[in-house]
Amino acid sequence: MKIKSITALLLCLTLVFSLALTSCSKEDSTSEPETASESVSESSSPEAEETEEAGSNDSQDVSDEASNEAKTKIITDLTGAEVEIPVASEIEKVIIIAPPLVATFASVVGDTSILAGCHSRALTEANADVLNSLIPNWESINTSFLTGFTSNAEEVLNLDPDIILVYGDFQKDGLENVDIPVVDFYLQNTENESWSVEIDNLMREIFEIEDSATLQSEWDDVNDVVNTALDSVDDGSKKTAVMIKGNSAGTITVRGANYYGDDWLIKTGLINCAGDLEGDGAEVTMEQFYEWNPDIIYIFSGEDASSYLANTIEGQDWSEINAFETGDIYDMPYGMFNWGAPNADSPLTLLWMTMKNYPALIDESYYNQYMKDYYQRQYGFELTDDILADILDPIR
Repeated sequence: MKIKSITALLLCLTLVFSLALTSCSKEDSTSEPETASESVSESSSPEAEETEEAGSNDSQDVSDEASNEAKTKIITDLTGAEVEIPVASEIEKVIIIAPPLVATFASVVGDTSILAGCHSRALTEANADVLNSLIPNWESINTSFLTGFTSNAEEVLNLDPDIILVYGDFQKDGLENVDIPVVDFYLQNTENESWSVEIDNLMREIFEIEDSATLQSEWDDVNDVVNTALDSVDDGSKKTAVMIKGNSAGTITVRGANYYGDDWLIKTGLINCAGDLEGDGAEVTMEQFYEWNPDIIYIFSGEDASSYLANTIEGQDWSEINAFETGDIYDMPYGMFNWGAPNADSPLTLLWMTMKNYPALIDESYYNQYMKDYYQRQYGFELTDDILADILDPIR
C-alpha cells in the first residue's frame, strides 16, 4: 500500500514537470518573431523615413546639379577672357559677326544648318560654287540683323542663337544687353598664320571637333614649299609691291606696316612699299605711287584689277607704274573667303602669291594640283578646273 502511494506521487511529479517544460518551450518559440517585429517597427519609424527621404533628395540634387553643369563649359577666348558657353551638343543656333570666321566654321564644323546669322561680307566675298557646296543654306542665312557691324538686339533675340562669335569690341555694338554668350576671336597679332591657326583651334574647342586635319598641319606643309622656293631670292633681288586696301571716289588706301596685308607681302618674298606707313588703310596719292613704282600690286577691295590694267579709273593714270607695264596687278582670290584676310584658305594664299611673285620658282600646274588636293583634304570638295579658275580670278 505504501509502495502504491509512492508510485502515484512520482507520476504526479512527472506530469507537473512535463507541463512546465511545455510552457517554457512555447515562451522561447515566440521570442524571435517579437524581436523581428520590433526591428521592422523601428526601421519604419518617422525619424527613419525622414532620414531616407533626405538622403534621396540630396542624391537627386547632386544628380540635377551634375546634369546642369554638363550642359555648359568654360572656355578662354582669344582676348584671354573666360566665357561660359553651352557644350557642343547644346548649340543649335550660331551667329557669326566676324566675316572670316564663317569660312573657318564651315571648314571645322561642317554642319552649317545651325548658322542662323552672319555678316553679309562672309557670303559676298566667297566663291558661289564653293558656297553652294559647303554652305548650301547660304542664301537663307540672316544678314539683316547687322548695320555695318552693329547688331539690332531685337532681331538677334528673334534669331534665338545659343552663341555669338565676334572679332573685337566694335563687333559687340548692340549686344550689351543681350544675355547670350559672346566669344571674341580678337588676337593682338597681325600674322596671317598665327590668327588663322588660333581661330581654327578655338572653333574646334567650342564645337568639340578633333577628328579632322588641323590648319596648322597645312601651314607646316606649305611653309616648307614656300621657304624652299624663296631660299634663292636674296634681299637684293626682291621685288617691290603694294596691297591696295581700297580705291573709291578718288581715294586710294593701302595696307601699311604691321598688318595682315604687310605680312602677306613680306612672307611671299616682297618688299612692302608702304612699309613705312602705319596700320591698315593708310590714304595715299597717285604721286606716292609714282614715287614707289611697285613691281606688283595686289587688290584687296575696291576697283578690280581689270580697271587698273585697262587704265580706266577716272582721275588716275596707272600706265606709268611698273606693275601696269608687266601686267602684275592682281585681285585677291575669293575661295572660302577673300584671301586678303586670314581664313581657312590662308595656306593657299601664301603659295599662290609666291607663285605670282616669282613664277620661275613655283610651277603653275604644281600649284593647281596642290590647291585641288587642299580643298579635298580640308573640305571634302572636288575642285574642277573652272571653279579653280573662278576662285583665282574672281572678277573675270
